Amino acid sequence: MMIVFEILIKVAALGAVSLLILHQIATQVREYYFYKKNGWDFSIDSNLDSLKLDERITVYNLNLTNWERFWLFRPFYIFIMIAFFGFMLWASIQVISS
Repeated sequence: MMIVFEILIKVAALGAVSLLILHQIATQVREYYFYKKNGWDFSIDSNLDSLKLDERITVYNLNLTNWERFWLFRPFYIFIMIAFFGFMLWASIQVISS
C-alpha cells in the first residue's frame, strides 16, 4: 500500500512541475507575440507576468524591466525548471531500479 502512495506522490509532483513548465512556456510565447505585434516596444507591459496575480502573496519583487523578464529571467527559469524536472525523473527511476 505504501508503494502505491509513494508512486502517486511522485506522479503528482512530476505533473505539477511539468504543468508549471508548460505554463511558463505558454506565457513566453504569448509575450513574444505581444511584443512582436507592438514593434518590440518593451515600455509597454504585457500584463502576462503570473507573479502579479496577487500582490499580497508576492514574497520578493525582482524589479525586472519587461526586457529583462522576457529575454533573461523567464528563459533561465524555464531552463532551471526543465533541469529540475529531469533530476526528479532521474531520481524516481533510480529509486525504482534499486
